[in-house]
Amino acid sequence: MPKVSYRPARVFAMQLLYAMEITGQTPGEALPGILESQPLADEQKKYGMNLVDLVQAHRDELDEDIKSASAHWEIDRMAKLDRIVSRIAMVELLYVPDIPIKVAISEAVQIATKYSTDGSGAFVNGLLTGFMQKHNIVATTPTQKSKANKGV
Repeated sequence: MPKVSYRPARVFAMQLLYAMEITGQTPGEALPGILESQPLADEQKKYGMNLVDLVQAHRDELDEDIKSASAHWEIDRMAKLDRIVSRIAMVELLYVPDIPIKVAISEAVQIATKYSTDGSGAFVNGLLTGFMQKHNIVATTPTQKSKANKGV
């Protein structure tokens, strides 16, 4: 069985979170417009919605992590897409154990580079590096990750 690409799911999650942030709509209100613009396989839609749910459930702590990882930037001055893409990568790093660290970071950098500003890829990469250091996230094998000192 072919492996499903999760990049479309990440882009879908980014678009949905962006629409929600810009319009103030709920996921259910913003979802139809996003789905019309990007057809997804059921597994991709499910993964994307899981990312949206995780970001929504942990948004306050994610924003605190963004603030602390970007000491010289106020969160409100950052590009909205950079914040959103960073939140998605952070929930993958913290709450989705099947996604390798390098994949979560690489996908975030590539998506930020494609959809945000010229310097967004480098900015998101640096932000996620600081986030991983703060949370002691290290790769234990090519397909696993752990949080040192946290027993996860």
